[in-house]
This record gives sequence, C-alpha cells and structure tokens, in this order.
Amino acid sequence: MTIWLIARGAGLAALVLLTVATALGALVSGGGPARPGGRVIAQYAHRVVASLGLAVLGLHLTMILADSFAHVGWVGALVPFTSQYRPLWVGLGSLAAYTFLLVAATGFARGRMAGSAGGAAVWRTVHGAAYAGWAMALLHGLRSGTDSSVGWVRVLYLSCLLVVLGSVATRAVVGMPSARRAVPAGVQR
Repeated sequence: MTIWLIARGAGLAALVLLTVATALGALVSGGGPARPGGRVIAQYAHRVVASLGLAVLGLHLTMILADSFAHVGWVGALVPFTSQYRPLWVGLGSLAAYTFLLVAATGFARGRMAGSAGGAAVWRTVHGAAYAGWAMALLHGLRSGTDSSVGWVRVLYLSCLLVVLGSVATRAVVGMPSARRAVPAGVQR
C-alpha cells in the first residue's frame, strides 16, 4: 500500500512541478520580469523546478513499476498504449514523459544550439513541445489516476490548467518576442 501511496503522491507532485515549470517557461519566453536580473532568476527557477519535476516523475514511474497491483509493467510503461491498465491514458503518460525528456535534453543543449539561427529554431520548436507534454500529463493523471474523483484532486487539476492557460495568455498579451522586435527603433514602450 505504501508504494501505491508514493506513486500517487509523486504523480500529483510531478504534475504540480511541471505545471510551474511550464508556466515559468511561458512567462520567461515572453520577456520575463522587467526588473534587472529578474529574467535570469526566472529562467533559473524554471530550470530548477523542471529538473525537480523530472526527478519526481522518475519516482512516480519507479513506484508504478514496483507496484505489482498497478498492472502497468515495464512494457506498458515504456511502450505507449500497451499497458493492461487504461492503455490510452497510461500511453499518454508515457508520451508525456518522453516529451519532457526530449525537452530537457534540448534545454541542456540550448547554449550550443543557440549559436546558429537553425539551431535556435530547432531548440524553440522542440522546447515548445513542452506544452503538448504537459497537456498529455494532465490528461494522463485525470483519466488514469485513481484519485481523479476526489474533490481536492479535481481542484488541483483545474488549478494546474488555469495556471498554464493564464501564463500563456499573459505571454500573448504582455509580449511575444516578435512583438517586441516590431517596435520601431527609438520608440519607448
């Protein structure tokens, strides 16, 4: 029973951490905080929270695999849509994990990729896949999580959704990078 409790708690904690990382990423990519050094601090926080989210996601996966009653198994966890337990929704969780790992790998390689316009474009595209990974993770938890019918868990899922939507909306309204470039030289905002 302890393994199952840790698996459930780690899954919810991973969702919260990856929600914060996704929201911070959206806000930082739109220009970030205007205070001197604010963007650097926000980017650092984004990286730290994302790393913690991946570590807790690893704990979630480890505990699911260690639990013989979960009926997921190695193949079901690693090969999307092959789980005995809710294959579609567990499969989305697997795809979300792979997406987050790919995004993290490009995040680590950003400095090398930013040296060229093509590399920066690839980084931006792959890193933008975090939104899809986050959405798959949310659906995975909502549809395969055994606590999804519990009131506070539903509030948690809704809160995560609102945080990410709010950060993306703020980014769109406050400033996309291309919108900042469109301001003529010498014009102050």
